[in-house]
Amino acid sequence: MACRLISDWLVRMALIAALLAGAAARAAADPDDPLADPRSDAAAEDVAEPGEDPTAGPPAAPPPFWVFGRSPAVFQHADDSIATRVGGWIDASYRDNDLRRSSLSVDHLNVYLDSRHRAFQLFVEAEYENETKYTGYDEERDVELEQAYARYTRSDLLSVRMGRFNTPFGYWIPIHWSILMDTIEEPLFVGRNWLPEQQLGAEAAGRWFPGELAGVQTELDWSLYAGGGSEELHQDRVRGPTFGGDLRLRLDERWLLGASAYRQRNRELEDRTEHTTALYGEARLHERLTLRTEYLHQHREKRSGSWWKEDVDAVYGNVRWDFLRRAYLNYRYSRGDDDDEDAHDTSEVEIHTVTLGVQPHASVRIKLEWSGHDFETGDSEDFDFWGLSVGYLF
Repeated sequence: MACRLISDWLVRMALIAALLAGAAARAAADPDDPLADPRSDAAAEDVAEPGEDPTAGPPAAPPPFWVFGRSPAVFQHADDSIATRVGGWIDASYRDNDLRRSSLSVDHLNVYLDSRHRAFQLFVEAEYENETKYTGYDEERDVELEQAYARYTRSDLLSVRMGRFNTPFGYWIPIHWSILMDTIEEPLFVGRNWLPEQQLGAEAAGRWFPGELAGVQTELDWSLYAGGGSEELHQDRVRGPTFGGDLRLRLDERWLLGASAYRQRNRELEDRTEHTTALYGEARLHERLTLRTEYLHQHREKRSGSWWKEDVDAVYGNVRWDFLRRAYLNYRYSRGDDDDEDAHDTSEVEIHTVTLGVQPHASVRIKLEWSGHDFETGDSEDFDFWGLSVGYLF
């Protein structure tokens, strides 16, 4: 029902946009339009109004009320009109591993609507998601409202948004769209849902440009947010209030250093309190070579008889080499504590992931991937994963 309502709403918005755009185009192109300026008829063409420059051309047409398109260029009109961009992406994959039969499936179908006018933004995103267990994580198959928020930007230093939005934590989670990432398989802490992908609440954020630091252009980004969740709100694992913050420093668009912190209660695991912190960074050493890392630590409330570890860690290091303009080779080494909630067991796992990525067109992403999972402790069985993913941005 929710998917149908969203679909109907998007269709109606598109139809209204087409009608408004058509009316504006006809008014601008048809000089005989009865709604046009009366001075445009032949009798008044040669008569100048008092104080009017007789050599001046016709008055400029007023800006359209609403501009609608698929390109980011549509936001150039956001100061004078309501600018709306519609888009999305889809991907499908072939997946296989040692423990399961192979699978061919559509993994994601995402549609979003982004409207802006001056300092205001309204963003809505819906997605069909089909995550399988081939990478060792839990299956997820659902249609849901990923994001729906309103944002007001006072200046670079301060913006406020309210609604449902991607959790501003670390590097991977805020980006969220797997089609934009280097690999098919997500990091361990994402696959095991150490914290929710979205928040339901409010955020204050901003950017500060202090100038040059040791001769390097700098940018400091910050975010503070609070929210909440319950089973009725379908907020991942969350019960009660949540709090978090993120701080990141960019240097000359080549270096990134960041730190994040987050607190929640996990209703699916005896309402335990979880405190998660992260350090992350990225370095573009060359136009073709990029290094990236994230380290997470989570402290969990320990109770009598509980099976989980009180403190767990996860880390990955990523090297990407763009050996051609539209092709790259990526290697990621991951290590961390992997919870099997069904078996009530925590294993230490080491994962090696190798990905060949090709971008034959600006809107097309192809990834061929292998990863090996080696469980050093616990009862989980080692396995290898192979995958081929094809995605399209529209």
